[in-house]
Amino acid sequence: VLLVVLGYLLPLLVALGATETVQMDWSEGYLANIATQIGGTWLGAWTVFAAGVSNLALFEAEMSSDAYQLMGMANRGLFPKMFSTQSKYDTPTYGILLGTFVVILMSIADFTSLVEMLNFAYSLALLIEFAAFIKLRISHADVPRPYRVPLNTFGCILMLIPPSLMTLFVMAYATKMTFLYISAIVIGGIGLFELQKIARKNDWCEYVHVHHGAKKA
Repeated sequence: VLLVVLGYLLPLLVALGATETVQMDWSEGYLANIATQIGGTWLGAWTVFAAGVSNLALFEAEMSSDAYQLMGMANRGLFPKMFSTQSKYDTPTYGILLGTFVVILMSIADFTSLVEMLNFAYSLALLIEFAAFIKLRISHADVPRPYRVPLNTFGCILMLIPPSLMTLFVMAYATKMTFLYISAIVIGGIGLFELQKIARKNDWCEYVHVHHGAKKA
C-alpha cells in the first residue's frame, strides 16, 4: 500500500513543486507535459509509455477478474453453464467475449463520463458489500470465519459509517446522465435475474445444479 501511495504522491509533488501551474491547467495527459518541461522530451515520452503499459495491465487484470468471476458464478449455478467453458489455456472463453463486448459498447462514451459512471457503479457496489457484510454478521453469526473482523456487529456498523458517508457524498456529485445510466443498469440487472429464473424453469439454458456441496450438470 505504501508503494502505491508513494507512486502517486511523489510524481504529483514533484510536478507541483517544479512548475507554476494552476488547477485549470490539469487535464488529461498534462502530467506528461510537465515531465517534458522538467526532464526533456525523453522523460515526457517515458511517462506516456509507462502510463500506457500501466493502463494495459489494469485492463488485462480487470478483464481476467470479471471473466473468472462469471465462470465462478456459472460453476455455482448462478449463470448459464456455457460461461464455465474454458479454452485449452484454461481461460474462461465466453466470459472474456462478454467482457470485450461490454468494453466496446462503453467505448462510445467520452472518457470523463465513463470514469464518473464506473466510479459511481463501484461506489454502489461498495455500499451493497457493506450492507451484505452486516447482514451476514447478523443472520449467520455462527458461521466459521477464518478471517474475522475483531469487532462485534455494532462495532462493525460504526466502522462502516465513515466510508459509507464519504461514498454517498461522492455519489451525490454525479451528473444526471450518470444517475440515468446507473438506474438503467440496476433495472437491467433485476430484469436479467428474473429472466434467468424463467430460463431455468423452462430449460432455455443449461445450468450447473449445486446440491449439498456437490455440483452436477
